[in-house]
Amino acid sequence: MSNFNLTKIISYVLKIIFIIGIILIPFIPTIYNLIGTENLKVFADQTILYQITLYICYLFSLSIIYILILMFSSIDKNGPFIMSTSKYLKIISLFFIILSIIIFIKILFIPTIISIAICVITFIVSLCFYTLSEIFKEAINHKKELDYTI
Repeated sequence: MSNFNLTKIISYVLKIIFIIGIILIPFIPTIYNLIGTENLKVFADQTILYQITLYICYLFSLSIIYILILMFSSIDKNGPFIMSTSKYLKIISLFFIILSIIIFIKILFIPTIISIAICVITFIVSLCFYTLSEIFKEAINHKKELDYTI
């Protein structure tokens, strides 16, 4: 699958997002302060636990993007129905469930409606990626069985 297609475009976009994300790591406090509202404390005034949690969530998000880059590169080279695709989807599912747990713990200490919404969304996305990984796994098994019968 070496022709130029949507997979390559998505891979390039993800690489650009990943590079920008890496570059922005030192500027997280500044970006946090720019996005905040009047009633939100500046980043330096937040608790150290809150700051660490924000960085951990950011790094998990970058990790998800990196796994997506690996997955799309693999799909471009070998096609979608290989075991690594299922493995990558499961890893992404795991990362989303970890993000959901981190946000849930944050809700226990600092409950906000947006945090509740993000927690629910990350949990649902985790379930979607897990389901997709199982579908791919089953499709790969069917493909192998079909290849054996031919």
